[in-house]
Amino acid sequence: MITVSRRGRRRAASIVLSAVAAAALLTGCADEPPAGHSERLQKAAGLSSFKITCTKDLWERTKDGRKYNQDSHEGAKPRALSGPSGDRGLVEITLTGPQLVDYLKALEEDISGGAFADGSIEELSRRMYEAIAPVVDRIEKDKPPTEVPVAIVDDAVGPPRPKPSAS
Repeated sequence: MITVSRRGRRRAASIVLSAVAAAALLTGCADEPPAGHSERLQKAAGLSSFKITCTKDLWERTKDGRKYNQDSHEGAKPRALSGPSGDRGLVEITLTGPQLVDYLKALEEDISGGAFADGSIEELSRRMYEAIAPVVDRIEKDKPPTEVPVAIVDDAVGPPRPKPSAS
C-alpha cells in the first residue's frame, strides 16, 4: 500500500490546478461560434468581393489584427461616401473573399472570447458580425451574385421599401 502525505496531495492538487489553468488560457475559454459560422466562412471564401458600409470608427476598432498575426483584411482602405451617407460619417470597405474570411474570424474571436479576443469591443464586433452574416448567408453556392454583396451597418438606414403604386 502506498501512502501519500498531506503535502504530496496538496502538491498534486496544485499541479492539476495549474494544468487546468494553463489549458484554459491556451483555449481562451471561448464560447461556441455563432450558428452557421463554418458554412459562412466557406461561402465568403468563394467571393471575389464584398462591401461593408459602416462608420469609419466602427471599422477601425473592429479590424485590428489578432495580436500575433496580421490579418489580410487590415490592409483594406475605407472609402468615404458622398452625399447624406458621407455626411453621417459612413465609409465603404471592399474586401476580397479571403479578407472577409479573416475578418469574420476576427469578429467571431472577439464575440466568443477566444485566446486573442478584445473584450472591450465585443458589442461592436457582434453588431458588425450580425450585419454581415445574413448577407453572406443569402449567397447561393455555385451561383455568382449579380451584384457585389453589401452589408450596411447603420441603424438609420432601414430595409428598402416598395415603391408606391401609381394608382
